[in-house]
Amino acid sequence: MIQGGGAQPRCYALPARTEAESSDIVITGTILVFNRNSSVLFDPGSTYSYVSSYFAPNLVMPSEALSIPVYVSTPVGNSIVVDRVHRSCVVVFRGLKTRVDFFLLDMVDFDVILGMDWLSPYHEILDCHAKTVTLALLDLPH
Repeated sequence: MIQGGGAQPRCYALPARTEAESSDIVITGTILVFNRNSSVLFDPGSTYSYVSSYFAPNLVMPSEALSIPVYVSTPVGNSIVVDRVHRSCVVVFRGLKTRVDFFLLDMVDFDVILGMDWLSPYHEILDCHAKTVTLALLDLPH
């Protein structure tokens, strides 16, 4: 979620894995990112998608500096500055190759977070109660 009021975007980070797995507002799972299994958090409350600094070396795309850094708030209220992005990374969802820009974030609970910048263009439908993700264009549940 982006807050207004300043020249620099501000986003909010998600809860830890145990909280996310029991949450009714996000879904966790495993998907392929550049042909590697990755733990994923599907988060409709996140404007951007993120990759863990620990998983990022598996990406074949180099990172580049952001022109405007993003400030991500942690669950304990601290802020982390995100100033690097891996552009056009391949994410495979139910056999369909998609692309996403991953902001580089120091996190340990997930390899990637897929936010609205990926969910919306690919017409993903999240059923957080049933814990399913569906690609509406193909009607393929995950």
